[in-house]
Amino acid sequence: MMTQIKPHPLEIIPEGEAEMIERVMEMQLAIMKSEDPKKRGQHPKQQALLRGIFEISDSVPEAMRVGVFAEPRKFDALCRLSTGPNSKDSDPNPHGFAIKLLDVPGSPASTQDFIFLDQPTFFISDIADYVAFFESLMNGSSTSYYKAHPHDFALNLTFNVVIASHLERQYWAEVPFAMGQSAARFTLIPDPDNLSDYNPATTPDGLREVLEDYFVHQKRSAKFLFGAQAYIDETITPIEDAKSIWPTPFETIATLTLPAQDFTAPSQFEFCENLSLTPWHCMPEHQPIGGIQRCRKLVYERSSQMRHGFTGGTNQEPTKADYDRLGTFL
Repeated sequence: MMTQIKPHPLEIIPEGEAEMIERVMEMQLAIMKSEDPKKRGQHPKQQALLRGIFEISDSVPEAMRVGVFAEPRKFDALCRLSTGPNSKDSDPNPHGFAIKLLDVPGSPASTQDFIFLDQPTFFISDIADYVAFFESLMNGSSTSYYKAHPHDFALNLTFNVVIASHLERQYWAEVPFAMGQSAARFTLIPDPDNLSDYNPATTPDGLREVLEDYFVHQKRSAKFLFGAQAYIDETITPIEDAKSIWPTPFETIATLTLPAQDFTAPSQFEFCENLSLTPWHCMPEHQPIGGIQRCRKLVYERSSQMRHGFTGGTNQEPTKADYDRLGTFL
């Protein structure tokens, strides 16, 4: 049975969605088992686990002063930078940036996770299309799906690029989150000082090598602005269409700083492999909303359980003590 979710007032849940989500979950687990069940279902290649400081702005718009963003404060943050599914950084890939805030009051998990990709929207609109996409994968080819959904094919092509550094990319949460009784979409915007003269990756582990050069050898820090895009209404800023582009501007509501640090210890790599990252680690005020997000809840839960069953890891959320044990600031 699907884990029960209390609908947000802005959500419009289609008939039969629970069964469709179960179907997506079954196919996702089958694909993971056929490949390597010890790897994450999405963005399996870890480039780095970095410690950061997430600082809430003192000028958050009034309508967004809820949950994590209710008042100016700082959170310790763990950030997983990743790629996937191609194992070589010199091959085209999507690139992920996940943030886990620690010791978050009001969160049942004690953490608040934000999952970002370097593309502004998801490549599929809703759960019905997601089922059709996974069924085409199970049949051995996504060609049939993309023939019927040419716009999705064009979007998916833009996901796969070769980059120079994770620190120079803009990232988007792609799908909506609750902002109290309203909603928002989130983005991460790199500070201009993050730029370096790195060329796009030409080696299998080029992106990790760049991060090591930047943080460990050059002893540089990096910074990102965290922006939120306000919901207007279902016509202008639809919740249930994950491919939609919202026209509202992003407001800067927080800053993420990644100090110079040594992240290269094998124990830190292993610690990151055991982390569970899901937008459903959250305060209720920031519940993920929309069909793709509702699907993520069950799929992330079950895939994490399966993966940890093979690796022997646990789903325990990290604490301040774990944060302090990782690496060193330089």
